[in-house]
Amino acid sequence: MNNQFDSEKKIFIIPSRKKKEFLERIEEDLNEEQRKVVLEADGPSLVIAGPGSGKTRTIVYRVGYLVALGYSPKNIMLLTFTNQAARHMINRTQALIRESIEEIWGGTFHHVGNRILRVYGKIIGINEQYNILDREDSLDLIDECLEELFPEENLGKGILGELFSYKVNTGKNWDEVLKIKAPQIIDKIEIVQKVFERYEKRKRELNVLDYDDLLFFWYRLLLESEKTRKILNDRFLYILVDEYQDTNWLQGEIIRLTREENKNILVVGDDAQSIYSFRGATIENILSFPEIFPGTRIFYLVFNYRSTPEIINLANEIIKRNTRQYFKEIKPVLKSGSKPKLVWVRDDEEEAQFVVEVIKELHKEGVKYKDIGVLFRSNYHSMAVQMELTLQGIPYEVRGGLRFFEQAHIKDMISLLKILFNPQDEISAQRFFKLFPGIGRAYAKKLSQVLKESKDFDKIFQMQFSGRTLEGLRILKNIWDKIKVIPVQNFSEILRVFFNEYYKDYLERNYPDFKDREKDVDQLILLSERYDDLEKFLSELTLYTYAGEKLLEEEEEEKDFVVLSTIHQAKGLEWHAVFILRLVQGDFPSYKSMDNIEEERRLFYVAVTRAKRELYVITYLTRKVKDMNVFTKPSMFLEELPYKELFEEWIVQREI
Repeated sequence: MNNQFDSEKKIFIIPSRKKKEFLERIEEDLNEEQRKVVLEADGPSLVIAGPGSGKTRTIVYRVGYLVALGYSPKNIMLLTFTNQAARHMINRTQALIRESIEEIWGGTFHHVGNRILRVYGKIIGINEQYNILDREDSLDLIDECLEELFPEENLGKGILGELFSYKVNTGKNWDEVLKIKAPQIIDKIEIVQKVFERYEKRKRELNVLDYDDLLFFWYRLLLESEKTRKILNDRFLYILVDEYQDTNWLQGEIIRLTREENKNILVVGDDAQSIYSFRGATIENILSFPEIFPGTRIFYLVFNYRSTPEIINLANEIIKRNTRQYFKEIKPVLKSGSKPKLVWVRDDEEEAQFVVEVIKELHKEGVKYKDIGVLFRSNYHSMAVQMELTLQGIPYEVRGGLRFFEQAHIKDMISLLKILFNPQDEISAQRFFKLFPGIGRAYAKKLSQVLKESKDFDKIFQMQFSGRTLEGLRILKNIWDKIKVIPVQNFSEILRVFFNEYYKDYLERNYPDFKDREKDVDQLILLSERYDDLEKFLSELTLYTYAGEKLLEEEEEEKDFVVLSTIHQAKGLEWHAVFILRLVQGDFPSYKSMDNIEEERRLFYVAVTRAKRELYVITYLTRKVKDMNVFTKPSMFLEELPYKELFEEWIVQREI
């Protein structure tokens, strides 16, 4: 058996006694499904691994088995979605077989791509001494290119950066990219193209690569150099890929080209958990894998070691309504528990109160805060819960994202109120002024100093400026003339005017996810309507934010916090008890994702399968729109289920 190359010589290594002992452990430690993958996944192999089915353990044992057979770790590539996941798998494998496998090529696609380009990049004109741009440096370079080519253009570097990345990773043409990601600027397609071309040229001049280049040039290397493709085909006798349902077009092409001759490719994933199309991932990679690699063996891991039968029954019912999938039925291993709860509340305020009261009860029963997860479709869905948790002194953290009031667009809106309340707040003033075209750091500082000294907003319009700065001041004056006639205690109206007159358009120009940010701002304005005192409003927001930061600092080593997370950020995690917020039509599924309803349903499936013992799914009866309460419709994902069989229904009522 060939397992290692040294020039023309092929070396066979006789398995050690430790490795023989490991082979015996496969029989003891794995179920039949897992053993089949470990022992039989030669050639093109696809593992459909349901949630909680032990896929990480299976990959670890497969790597260990290959090494136990005598294959050198340096001839194995292990691709994961985080370097930490790769390190975890390598460490577990080493503990199993009790010897080092550090030579394995393990890590993310980007990590491995970088290693390959350092060796072979010169073949396609890449100087191996390149530096890698981080996201901030990349955006600054994009901004420089925009300023150089179109100095009067107001496009934000953030939106351009997302468009560039999406194009590279999906292989789509510019027309498709803008229609999908930023239809509001479709008329600027030529500007976007030219800035992208200039950005690519500047990177080459500076000998730098951005994050996406590590994949793109790896792909180009495989495409253009038959010799390198053969070297890599021969070098990596086995390739294993985790979370294959989350790969994008570019990653799929890299795998296809790397396995043109040697067909030992094992990909592991779950099409039912493919939820990242918004960042370029495509479910087509996993669905079409058997067509790309004829003769593929398909393995299923369906035994769930995480959740109760009642939660698994619900998950199976949810996902079976999707048509484009590998049909499977997850089988629970755990003993029976209570039914999931379908909770009817009046509105978001009552939802927040319910969630916090149940969290308190669970904690009294001995459930740690860190074993409780609150999941939501969009960040703004959690605002009321965050406020209620803070009010009741329950520690929590927002996983994978900023707290509601720490988000840039919320801080932008609040900066206006802060300088109205305290004109000496130069930090807030500079933030506010920089929102306007032509006003950079230097001019924002000058304007904030004038405001601080005069305490009179109108004084800033008496300063002498020219060019784009003058245009920015004209826009600001037009808005200020409308705001200054509004009594300061009617600050919710001030926010509304600023948003409608200017900031809404600013979001569209600068952020691909501007609709989500608009909803955040709507929630902020609704919250502000509950207050009639600006000082109290600002103080509570500041104390609220500070409380979160202070808790994180104090409990950094052993923290016991309730976890709040978007469902996208929660994938791969699990909690004893899970709350899923706002199962309301238009919110979940999101109104803007109705053209991809199967992915929205997969998102619900992912949320449900995070729960181990307790699950609460919450829907509304009404919602507040401006100053009116309107009736809502429960999510179609609830209405399509036989929910009276699957759920125990609760109706929340307030004690009088």
